[in-house]
Amino acid sequence: MIALCVLSFPVQSVAAAASNNSVNILSPGGKPYGLTFQDHIKKFWKWVISIPEDKSPWSDQTGANCAYGQSANSSVFYLGSNGGGTSNRTCKVPAGKSLFIPVSPMEVTDKESPNSSIDQLSQISKQDQDSVTSLHLKIGDKDYNYQDLLKYRIHTGAFDVVFPVNNPVFGVTQGGPSKAVADGFYIITEPLPKGTYTIQYNSAICKGVGCSQTNFAQNVAYTIIAQ
Repeated sequence: MIALCVLSFPVQSVAAAASNNSVNILSPGGKPYGLTFQDHIKKFWKWVISIPEDKSPWSDQTGANCAYGQSANSSVFYLGSNGGGTSNRTCKVPAGKSLFIPVSPMEVTDKESPNSSIDQLSQISKQDQDSVTSLHLKIGDKDYNYQDLLKYRIHTGAFDVVFPVNNPVFGVTQGGPSKAVADGFYIITEPLPKGTYTIQYNSAICKGVGCSQTNFAQNVAYTIIAQ
């Protein structure tokens, strides 16, 4: 479950050598590669949760683990969040793949919230993303602001995930199968031609009536080398 109390940071600049190559993003109403956006989101979280903490692209600050667990046969390459704070990563991606970008991701499982029903997991994830106050995505020279990204919010039904037995992510103490529900704002791009791309995305959450202080903020910058 992605919910940490952190201070908001400005995103660090990505490598100066990176170009302003851009790629378009897909409509949330479509079925990229034969799957709905909801199905892509479920597959994304299955990937995230299946990786041990020490190998997780989620906690990787440099991008060294960005390809860990990615399927060579998939048409989509997943980028990661960071659980809050600022990350500046460099990642090599096979040309011709689309990027899956978690601008504001949220999931909760019955291992992170023990004894919760599916309805309760659904409510927890919804309430979290109802509190999003800031969204931004930049791909090369293409900018997407809060209003542009609102239509990319998707709430999933329940699905099955499996935490690794050793060193599971998100503070889970015992691996194994679990039920999950996800919410949030997710982007899928068109396939990447060969080149170098700068991807920057951030989001913030402020919970409570009359909230005056950000509860959570993530700022993620990638230099993507498609080859």
